[in-house]
Amino acid sequence: MLGLNPVSISREKPLSKEEIAQALRWAIEAELDAINFYEQFARFIEDEKLRAVFLDVAREEKAHVGEFMALLLHLDLEQVGELKDGFKEVEEMTGIRTELSPGDPGKQTSDYMKVLKEALMGAVERGRVLYNALPRTKMLGLQSYRVDVIEQKDGVRVVKQEYRPIPLLTKKFYVGLRELSDGSFDPAVAVKAGELLVKDEEALIVNGLLSAGVKKVPLTDWVTTEEALDNLMAALQTAGESSSGPFGLVINPKRYAKLLRVHEQGGKMLIEVLNKVFRGGIFVTPNVDENKVIVFANTPAVLDIVIGQEVDLKELGPEGEEVAFLASEALALRVKDPSAIVVLE
Repeated sequence: MLGLNPVSISREKPLSKEEIAQALRWAIEAELDAINFYEQFARFIEDEKLRAVFLDVAREEKAHVGEFMALLLHLDLEQVGELKDGFKEVEEMTGIRTELSPGDPGKQTSDYMKVLKEALMGAVERGRVLYNALPRTKMLGLQSYRVDVIEQKDGVRVVKQEYRPIPLLTKKFYVGLRELSDGSFDPAVAVKAGELLVKDEEALIVNGLLSAGVKKVPLTDWVTTEEALDNLMAALQTAGESSSGPFGLVINPKRYAKLLRVHEQGGKMLIEVLNKVFRGGIFVTPNVDENKVIVFANTPAVLDIVIGQEVDLKELGPEGEEVAFLASEALALRVKDPSAIVVLE
């Protein structure tokens, strides 16, 4: 029956109410079979990206079950009564309570993906600093991007074009099956995953700046504020040979602490002076070594962040007594004019 094309079935009249109900039961059976098929295959797939696709399709089939079941319960009131009787028997035997009404206690567990994603995205947005400050270009769905390397010899022109992959960043986390089923799960695990994802995101950007910076300037110990100011102004002048800015500064927390002193000659906190100079932002991050400082032109002509995939959350499925989730995003730092990035070291 399931292999037949309904259009090819010869009938003199449309399906009756009872026949539609029967067709819906067959449809539900087919969807449940598909769910088992996809989830069983997913268990044997090691590649998390491929596995996620199978589980995502299985999840869609579960929604189809809900759609067909809604129609079936609309047509077959006897089925509604029998379902409720079945729920009652299970509750009496096990204490597990299930209801069809929108206000039932189980509803709180049906929204766990929404709760986990909100927790994840909240952590991501709170933690992003460099990402939010740099120019961004969306290339959603693409796995690679083109870099137009720009030089200014006898006019501004693209001297080289390269294609590079957009890295995928992922963070996997787990929530107990029991906690998901009774709604007692703590979304803090998703918050932590978001924080770690942002840490990797920032490390990718910082490493991109360091590897792209072809110009080097000596970095001293900054025993005095005058010494620190001289180092930074030398780097700024070097970067300024290729761009008018605004210029940004990336610095380690320990090195940044040396800027929180009164400038011997100016009588002001050195950081107050630098905030007016580095209008492209001063970014403090442990992702850059204490013995390196980055000065760069924060402009789309020099660099941007290419976004291949926004932050997303997928449910990978059960693993033992837990359910696995995967937070992911795809992005890369695209540097178009390396000469406007200076590394002090």
